[in-house]
Amino acid sequence: MSYINSTLSNIRLYLFIFSWFASIASIIWNNGNNIVTEIGIFTFALFCILTIPYLRLQSYLIVFFLLILGFSIFEDIPSNKDLILGGKFVLIFAGLIPTMSLVRSAAQKFESIKTTQMSLANLSSKETAAGFQITGHIFGGVINTGVFSILAAAIPPKSDQNYRKIAAEASIRGMVSSATWSPFFVAFAIGQVYIDTLNSWIGLSIGIIISIVFIFFSIMIINPNSNFKNLGLVLSCLTPVGVLLISIIFIVLTISIIFKLTALSAVITVMPVLVVIKCLFQPSISNEIRKETLLSMRKNIDDVLIITLAMFIGYFVSNNNSEILSNWSGYFLFIPEWFVLIFIPLSMALVSMIGIHPVISSTFLLSIFTGKDFNINLALIMQAHLIGWCAGTISSVASLSVLTSSALFKVPTYKLAFGVNALLAILLSILGGVILNLLSFIFI
Repeated sequence: MSYINSTLSNIRLYLFIFSWFASIASIIWNNGNNIVTEIGIFTFALFCILTIPYLRLQSYLIVFFLLILGFSIFEDIPSNKDLILGGKFVLIFAGLIPTMSLVRSAAQKFESIKTTQMSLANLSSKETAAGFQITGHIFGGVINTGVFSILAAAIPPKSDQNYRKIAAEASIRGMVSSATWSPFFVAFAIGQVYIDTLNSWIGLSIGIIISIVFIFFSIMIINPNSNFKNLGLVLSCLTPVGVLLISIIFIVLTISIIFKLTALSAVITVMPVLVVIKCLFQPSISNEIRKETLLSMRKNIDDVLIITLAMFIGYFVSNNNSEILSNWSGYFLFIPEWFVLIFIPLSMALVSMIGIHPVISSTFLLSIFTGKDFNINLALIMQAHLIGWCAGTISSVASLSVLTSSALFKVPTYKLAFGVNALLAILLSILGGVILNLLSFIFI
């Protein structure tokens, strides 16, 4: 039995690797005659099918909900041609997850990041929450969930559960809230399905304001005795990595603009090149990066399947006039346009608390509120969606961020999802929505 599992695991890995390269090929060689892309669609579909037996229980529930949602939307069974077009659309996500695994593995080899880890471990208890939140925010903007392994390593070995809970909650708040401004998240890629590139980037830039406000208020709420001196100590921990992170984001943004790529496409094509350059200058780490990336690709499977299935359904929602979706739209017409920018993130946060992942709710809400029945600035809709993604992943037991942090910091998932972060998720939704409404007067 173990031999069969090992063989199946290897087959899945090879399929995933080929799908990764096919995803990159579909970006570089973007025309209808790309045989690599066509093969990649089938290998990725087979990978997803073989992944089903390995899912966690929460993921089975999410997949089941997505299938019910899909069957309720599809008025007719999609043709083979439609299925292939949908497969080409979601193939990009076969490139995203491995690329993030590669970046995460490489990032932990930088001396500047190791220096920051040691500085965090030396912070006093009063600065712990702020230190882990701000560091999680800055690192998370580039390496996403990879930041949790870095921060967990900074926890003193004999820490009690309360200390670990504070550090884990702060790390989650910091990491997920960076999705408001970072193009390195799936959330931004999903938003770009419904919103044009220019408005997507404008909406993303608004997230800088939202994240600063949220970090300030959440730190003050968690520790009312915080002051600018304490925050200065925390920020000094980040000094070694500041230039590195700014440089990476600048390179990705520049490539995106020059070659007219989406942020997601730019990340998938540029980041592996940067890692290869790093390995050429430091060959001794290349084997470690390779092993850690492949190990992550073997384990990091739930989010791949969930995101792929949700976006596959979203493709048909956005490209077909579904009668059921039109009926759903009618139920939301009573919502005043000024309240929409609060409703999107708040509803995403609330349904996440009962296990409905933001990848589901965002696909549905973006389909509704970017339609002809509403006339709201698309850049603001993009940021409302990103805020909702943050609020939803902060406080859900089905969130990859919560599940990963629970394992690394050794704190039960329900304590992380339903503690202080649940209240802060609601605060983020309302506060962020209010700020967006104020900005709407500028965007008229």
